This record gives sequence, C-alpha cells and structure tokens, in this order.
Amino acid sequence: MGVIGAPVVPPGYPAATENLAHRFRPAGVLDVTGADRESFLQGQLTQEMRGLAPGESRAAAGLTPKGKLLFVARVLGLEDRIRIVVPETLRQPVLDHLRKYAVFTKVAIEDRTQDFVRVAVFGPAGAGLAVPGSIERLPAKGELSADLLAPAHARGELEALLRDAGSAEISEETAEILRVEAGRPRFGTDMNMTNLPDEVGMDDAISTTKGCYVGQEVVARLRTYGRVNRRLVSFRFPDGAIPAGELLRLPGEEVPSKIEAGRVTSSAVSPQLGPIGLGYAFRDVEPGARLVSASSPSLSAIVGTLGSPVVR
Repeated sequence: MGVIGAPVVPPGYPAATENLAHRFRPAGVLDVTGADRESFLQGQLTQEMRGLAPGESRAAAGLTPKGKLLFVARVLGLEDRIRIVVPETLRQPVLDHLRKYAVFTKVAIEDRTQDFVRVAVFGPAGAGLAVPGSIERLPAKGELSADLLAPAHARGELEALLRDAGSAEISEETAEILRVEAGRPRFGTDMNMTNLPDEVGMDDAISTTKGCYVGQEVVARLRTYGRVNRRLVSFRFPDGAIPAGELLRLPGEEVPSKIEAGRVTSSAVSPQLGPIGLGYAFRDVEPGARLVSASSPSLSAIVGTLGSPVVR
C-alpha cells in the first residue's frame, strides 16, 4: 500500500531549503588550558591534536578502553587553549571524564557553556552569511550551511544580523526533518555508548596515524583484521513511516527470526522525500535491500547508504 497524500510542509522548511533559516541549539562548551593540554588530549581523543592551529577545528571522539563511544566532539584551536564543543546532553559527563583523567597533569578543564550560544544555519544563503570576527565558524556538516559559536553577550547582535538577512527561525521539528534528510546522526538518538565509531561512519573523527589513545587498539584491530557487524544507514519507508525503536527483519520468513536484520533510530516525514529514517543494518544487508517492520510486516524499509541522498 502506498503513501496517501502529500506530506505536510512544516513552518520554515522552504526557507531552510531554498534561502536562509536558523535555529539556536543547545551545546556544551569546555575549555582545556595549561601547558599539558595538547599531550593530555592526544591521549584522550581519537583525533590528532598536534599542530592544531588557532582557529582550526577538527572532529573528534572519546572512547572506552573497549573502543565504544563515550562522546563525540568538535575541537577548536585557540591561542592559549583548546575548546571542546559537545552536545549539551554530554556536557557534564565529558566534563567529569576529562577532569578525572587530568589529575596530576598541568591541565585545567573549565565549563564555559553559559558564555556561548550555538546557532545552526540552513539554506544556500548561509554559506555566504557575514558574521563579526568574535563569532567562530565551525565546519558546516550535513544539513547545515553554517555552524556558529558566538559569545552569549553577542546574542542580540546575532539575532539582529539574522533578522536583517531575512533568516527564518525554525522549530526543532523542522530541524529534525532536515537532519534525517541529510543523514546526520545524533548522539543519544542514532548512536550511544554501545556503538563502535566505525559502526557510525566516523572516519573524519579518527586519525589513522597518531599514537596511542584510549580505545585505539580496538579501532586498529577492527580495521586490520575484521569489520563491524552493523552499520548506520538511511532508510526510505515506501509504505508509511516506521517509528524509531522498531526492529527490522528480512521479508518472507515463515517463522520470523529472533535475530534482527536492522533497527530504526530516527524517523521523519520529509516534504520532499516522504517517510524516511536512519538506523542500523547488519553486515550482510546490502544497500537497496528491503526489510520489514518486525511488528507490522506490511511496512517496509529500503536500505540506503549514509551520506548519500535519500531518494524515492
């Protein structure tokens, strides 16, 4: 059975895809200072910390000794410190983790979250948006055309700048649709502490040349001798949306297998693409394969490749 009717266009969606839109979004901001800051983070993060120039930004992650994700982050080089930007929900866990391992080093970890605001910018006009020098531009990723980190005291100035540029402020609902369309995973939704970084496709956050860091042996062993059992993928739902959390199995099984073939982690209805989602497919499930909902087998999920456009 096909999808009936056209998807509803949420407020701000046309501006976010055709012109300019924005959303203030929560973030945690931690500053690492002290003479040992580079060597300390070199041993804690998956990313190369040496040679991080002022104003340069790199994706990174922290792992457990078993190679599972503790957190994801964006690190920013500054003259006298390294700034770590994390999802707001990870602020306290990351702060506690780093302070625990910074004992007996010449390093201080400062929570600067209240001093900054983070703004996600959408639409083709966002790339050329001129902002004051006090506002840091983090690399745009996925659905974002710009990712801004501004001093909290400059919020009014930034709001006026966006308003004068004709930017529409969008809701969390609209931002979520755009995120799923772009295939950008969210920590706590599409990935968590049970995941290996290679399951989530985090190549940009992992240095293949740096020395030891926590979890490095597991990452290196997987890449040398094996592969992960599941991977994050995009889904298209041609028969109607399948909710997040739903298990997927292979179709046509007379006795449904107890072993899942996939799982939905994010689900949205796109005005352009219809019902779509993100989630996991197991290693033998190829792109283009059809899976079905474990609880409603009439609903199917077509497996796509993360990072590629979701198509009908």
